[in-house]
Amino acid sequence: MKFDNLWISALSAHIPELVTTEQAVAAGWYDAEEARQLDWLSVAVAGDESAPDMAVRAARKALADSGHEPREIALLLHATANHQGPDMWSPQHYVLRHTVGGNIPAIEIKQGCNGFLAAMELAGCYLGAAPGRTAALVTSADNWGDPLVDRWRATPGGLFGDAATAMVLSQRSGFARLVNIRTFSLPELEELNRGGEPLFPPGATTGTRVDLRERAATYKGGQDLVQAGQLMGETQRALILDTLDEAGLKPEEITRIAHQFVGSAGILQRLLEPFGPDAVARGVWDFGRSTGHTGANDQTSGLHHLLSTGQLRAGDRVMMLGAGAGIAFSCAIVELVGAPPRTGRP
Repeated sequence: MKFDNLWISALSAHIPELVTTEQAVAAGWYDAEEARQLDWLSVAVAGDESAPDMAVRAARKALADSGHEPREIALLLHATANHQGPDMWSPQHYVLRHTVGGNIPAIEIKQGCNGFLAAMELAGCYLGAAPGRTAALVTSADNWGDPLVDRWRATPGGLFGDAATAMVLSQRSGFARLVNIRTFSLPELEELNRGGEPLFPPGATTGTRVDLRERAATYKGGQDLVQAGQLMGETQRALILDTLDEAGLKPEEITRIAHQFVGSAGILQRLLEPFGPDAVARGVWDFGRSTGHTGANDQTSGLHHLLSTGQLRAGDRVMMLGAGAGIAFSCAIVELVGAPPRTGRP
């Protein structure tokens, strides 16, 4: 979907303190051979700070930088991957209460690691659907330190890191234009993240640990894992090309890529094949392998990193590329039109 008048007026990221993989191996948390093969450096660990509190921290910074008054925010979307607090509770309204307040719609987006990009697309549609809707606040946060998740072993080819990001999307002004977003689903692969685990009673109510590696291993007896991986890669690469085509752009016209933090540099190169042999260098691999896979925050924290380290300038285009359980894929193109606001740590 193309947008004619949708801008990023502010972007904020909260990255907690880092724990190195060397420390994790020495403590027995992380496998030494996997550490050598994947070459991850560290993960961000938030300790006891809750995900909604991290989201509030990031949102307040984004709102302060956006130039928008709280009354101009027409919608709040909060993207989540892991548990946020008490079951049957509403973290999005907690974020709303402690940021802009008021009685605007506040909605949780449960699209897993693809949630922030999905929320951006929905926010753009909501703002454009009726007159008088100026801006939307999109947040995401996850803390993977709960007792049912082992951040060092729970997900294939990666490590879970804690983070929060927030973005103000505006129909008035901003430092970057959201050109378009495209989304694609592969529901036939939903079992990859379910494996042999029963739907009822939910694992979270029985104390079942989250082990996405084990679930993937039990996917149809493990017989179709290679085919599933090939289909996912082909789908994501096709989505990249479709998104470029809709925007009237070629791969070489994308300056940088804010992608998901997963796997190794070799795996990432295969996913970014349409961008040619320098794809990994145009991405944010070095940043991602220092924070860990941060749920739905990878793409936005990656974009924030490029901005805060001065690696982007007016006229540059960034592709934001995400994937999540479902299987869900989204791809967005952002074009910088001016200098961004301050993008330091909130």
